[in-house]
Amino acid sequence: MASSDSKSFVRRDRLLEIEVAVRKWWEDEGVFLAESRKDPPKEGEKFFATFPFPYMNGYLHIGHAFSLSKVDFASAYHRLRGANVLLPFGFHCTGMPIKASADKLSREIQQFGNPPVFTAQDNTKQAPEVEEVESDTPALPGQFKGKKSKVAAKAGGQVYQWEIMRSFGLTDSEIAKFQDPYEWLYYFPPLAVEDLRAYGLGCDWRRSFVTTDVNPFFDAFVRWQMRKLKSMGKIVKDRRYTIYSPLDGQPCADHDRATGEGVQPQEYTLIKMEVVKPFPLKLGPLEGKRVFLAAATLRPETMYGQTNAWVLPDGKYGAYEISETDVFILTERAALNLAYQNFSKIPQKPSCLVELTGSDLIGLPLRSPLAVNEIIYALPMLTILTNKGTGIVTSVPSDAPDDYMALHDLTAKPALRAKYGVKDEWVPSEIVPIINIPEFGDKAAEKVCLDLKIKSQNDKDKLAEAKRLTYLKGFTEGTMLIGEFVGRKVQEIKPIIKTKLIESGEAILYSEPEKPVMSRSGDECVVALTDQWYLTYGESEWRHMAEECLSNMNLYSEETRHGFEHTLSWLNQWACSRSFGLGTRIPWDEQFLVESLSDSTLYMAYYTVAHIFHDGDMYKGSKSLISPQQMNDDVWEYLFCDGQYPKSSDIPADALSKMKQEFDYWYPLDLRVSGKDLIQNHLTFFIYNHTALMASRNWPRGIRCNGHIMLNSEKMSKSTGNFRTLKQAIEEFSATATRFSLADAGDGVDDANFVFETANAAILRLTKELTWMEEVLAAESSLRTGPPSTYADKVFENDMNIAIRLTEKAYKDCLFREALKNGFYDLQAARDEYRLSCGTGGMNHDLIMTFMDVQTRLIEPICPQFAEYVWRKLLKKEGCVVTAGWPASNEPDLVLKGANKYLQDSIVLMRKLLQKQLLGSKKAAKKGTQVTAVADSNLKGLVYVNEQFDGWRAHCLQILQSKFDQHNCCFAPDAEILAELREILQKDGQAENFKQIQKLCMPFLKFKKDEAIAIGSQALNLKLPFREMEVLQSNMDLIKRQVGLEEVEIYSASDPNDVAKAGPHASLLKQNPPSPGSPTAIFVNR
Repeated sequence: MASSDSKSFVRRDRLLEIEVAVRKWWEDEGVFLAESRKDPPKEGEKFFATFPFPYMNGYLHIGHAFSLSKVDFASAYHRLRGANVLLPFGFHCTGMPIKASADKLSREIQQFGNPPVFTAQDNTKQAPEVEEVESDTPALPGQFKGKKSKVAAKAGGQVYQWEIMRSFGLTDSEIAKFQDPYEWLYYFPPLAVEDLRAYGLGCDWRRSFVTTDVNPFFDAFVRWQMRKLKSMGKIVKDRRYTIYSPLDGQPCADHDRATGEGVQPQEYTLIKMEVVKPFPLKLGPLEGKRVFLAAATLRPETMYGQTNAWVLPDGKYGAYEISETDVFILTERAALNLAYQNFSKIPQKPSCLVELTGSDLIGLPLRSPLAVNEIIYALPMLTILTNKGTGIVTSVPSDAPDDYMALHDLTAKPALRAKYGVKDEWVPSEIVPIINIPEFGDKAAEKVCLDLKIKSQNDKDKLAEAKRLTYLKGFTEGTMLIGEFVGRKVQEIKPIIKTKLIESGEAILYSEPEKPVMSRSGDECVVALTDQWYLTYGESEWRHMAEECLSNMNLYSEETRHGFEHTLSWLNQWACSRSFGLGTRIPWDEQFLVESLSDSTLYMAYYTVAHIFHDGDMYKGSKSLISPQQMNDDVWEYLFCDGQYPKSSDIPADALSKMKQEFDYWYPLDLRVSGKDLIQNHLTFFIYNHTALMASRNWPRGIRCNGHIMLNSEKMSKSTGNFRTLKQAIEEFSATATRFSLADAGDGVDDANFVFETANAAILRLTKELTWMEEVLAAESSLRTGPPSTYADKVFENDMNIAIRLTEKAYKDCLFREALKNGFYDLQAARDEYRLSCGTGGMNHDLIMTFMDVQTRLIEPICPQFAEYVWRKLLKKEGCVVTAGWPASNEPDLVLKGANKYLQDSIVLMRKLLQKQLLGSKKAAKKGTQVTAVADSNLKGLVYVNEQFDGWRAHCLQILQSKFDQHNCCFAPDAEILAELREILQKDGQAENFKQIQKLCMPFLKFKKDEAIAIGSQALNLKLPFREMEVLQSNMDLIKRQVGLEEVEIYSASDPNDVAKAGPHASLLKQNPPSPGSPTAIFVNR
């Protein structure tokens, strides 16, 4: 198999050989070429599915393959059942990453030579450490607090781009060519096509293309889309805050980031706390300026309660020029953000006049807006984070638990004051109540800190809990006690106070990334106030259309639906222009490019006509009879938006008609499959753009999201070696075993797990299955002929019917692990059980041929190469298995299934009882106890059956039947059930034994209630739906073989004559009485 030199690769190599042969059959026959038809498709007649085109800055890996497998399996199922299927595949090259990587190579060559010579120190260069910190406020209603994204793992040890290219297997002379970003576009997509062909993707490769202006047809398509959106008012120019890369000199969207995907700007109110003159010596260079400590707050309404300011004693600060007259004291990081928000004397360049530490600031007298005290002082706080906010904190101890405890520490610890030179008069003696909060009163911070027994400012966990308890309640239910808004709700006046502070010049707006963001160029991003072109996502009418589309879509899981609903609730304007990277120029403002998440929202429509342009040439479409210049806006409008026929177009009428037919036939898109991380951007944009540009009949029908993929229960990581490209996986395991393991990895939106051992086991299992089929077919004449007639025949036929129905449902629901279980594992188990059950009579020829046919079809969507080989070479069938049709089935007989389960469970039970009885006799004999001797050999089995519940069990079931609500699948309260049981037992004269009987009843009642809730009211019947004695008697041969006895007899436990035949062992029937579904076996000498 794989991963060990000591293992044989013969089995894996056989699968690889099969895959090569099957690929040639498919390509020669054009199996996956999708053609539209003139007549519009009826429901279910066509299936159009897509996968977000992967970014082409490297090889495809198992992560790509996992998401791709979902759309591939779904498409293969629909193709198998007879639908006309279109599964295309394109390649994304728009945006930052390729250009950034090419530029890195150029810089490395300039710095280290060609090829570069890195020192040992260079090779261990580390990326900046970024600490994940929690917000100091809980999420307000409707506010989203994102977690670390999947790309957060990418910021570990940073190796040079040249070394990354070497890891791709490129030589130094080849790597140098990749300084040209367009080299990437011509190198990686063809390799991806080759890997996907080897994988067995059922794709129409004629429709493949790359993005950017390298492809003039796609470039024309995107230009039309942008012009159309602008003409509808969906694209506007605006000035707003955005995550920005100073190194790249442009906004940094999600796909441009190495870490911080999904992070948004966090807006603060920056309070200007003026330093009162005279300045201390350290601030001497600032004479003549207005100097402020600048504190960022999310709670401007609490400024009435300021008693002091906080600084980090050993924190690094600076005095930065904001204008000719004003200086802000804050951290360098905050100053950089402000510089990109037009608060710097030199735009985008912080100007530091004096470098300071927090100790330099302790004791500064301040005048702060809204503060009751005219002068407050800067004091030391030990828990300030300088990578969040400005490093300066306003202190409101009445309502902020952190402030209350820091002030408590300073007041209660003279040594702490002495350490930092804090004078007693600087420390406030009184807390200023400002807000009344129900349950917490006028000094919420004090109360919650006392309630939680918080000891100091370092008690982080308890302080976090204190904030959770008070902040949200203070916002939603708090009432002002001070200032001009006395008596009014905090929620109502918060924005008013914020506006007043800004308008009076006592505060400014300040934004920074809510969590650290690193661009792919390697620098930490800031928030910039920029003029940009924006898509007006979130606009009320457009959002309503998106919500309507979503409500009619199949999303396959409630978690996915909630993700979309949440994203629609917060998503606002999206910057769709960039000045750096690859892509299509904004048609009306060509200094900008269309960013990578904005040129990839409607390209599913482009797939429908792409083969007419490209036909295998994914770049310029050199074979096309239509030129890019002919694809003007009128033509795109006609094709995709029900526009008028473009009479002025010189495209031949039959070509226009063909393109129009293609779109009208394939649209709407039936399924889009993607990782769940794209819900917050790409997938929601996809919905928005379709609703804006297309008629509602062409809105997308389904999105299926999956989690990320782990390898062997650990996160995929190149640095640890726990990583596989798709090509490596195919070489190591074969495409067939890789696909098998991808299906087995998991179905939900939680992270899935690709297990190497599963792939190795699949190699063994599938090749053994090939051998078994070959051997059976070679000895076909030895199989039992005639129609299926035995009990085992009927059970096996029924098991196949069940497998067909359950597997079909699993494929329809895109539950491929379930499909693998029902259509392969369970079917194999049924076949193995059938072989065992047939005994000397042998297996039925027709059933075995049916089994091979059914198994081949059911596994085809997951392992198509394996299935195609079996279909053609072993079963000698005509045509392709991929279009063979879903296997026919009869209605499953669930009673027969239950009877067979009863039989198999009974056999297992008999074996256990035999072992127990033999072991018990031996133990007793060793102890010298008198026992009824039962020899190890020459035994016969007596199996006693009770086919109907009686006594108190019957009473329990009858009561449960009357107390079961079938509609709501629930029972009356236990007290009501027990009261009725007591009443019945009184009538039977057993009331005095009620407590003893109740102990027996309760477990039985619980078991039967759970069973009824699971399978329905039939669980409460007094009898099973089949005759137990009949099932056992008709399978006597199987029972004897399985238990290992030559003689077995079946008796009724309700017949005294039958019970007498147990002789001295009859006492066992009292100790372990049989009940419906649970026979009792005893073993005696023959």
